[in-house]
Amino acid sequence: MDKRNGRSGLWLDLLHRLLDANGGKLNGKLLLAIVVVAALVIVGFVVFRLILVDMILTLKDSR
Repeated sequence: MDKRNGRSGLWLDLLHRLLDANGGKLNGKLLLAIVVVAALVIVGFVVFRLILVDMILTLKDSR
C-alpha cells in the first residue's frame, strides 16, 4: 500500500483483497453486508455526535 493514498488506499486495498479471495467476484450478499455495516457506523457516529452536543448544551444551560 502506498503512503500517498492514505485512508482511501486502505479501503481500496481491502476491497482488492476481498475480490481476490472470492475469485474476483463480489457477490450481492457481501456487498450488501459492507453497505449495511458502513451505514450503521455512519448513523452511530451521527447519533453519538448529537447526544454529545445535547449533553454539552444541557451543561451550559444548567449554569
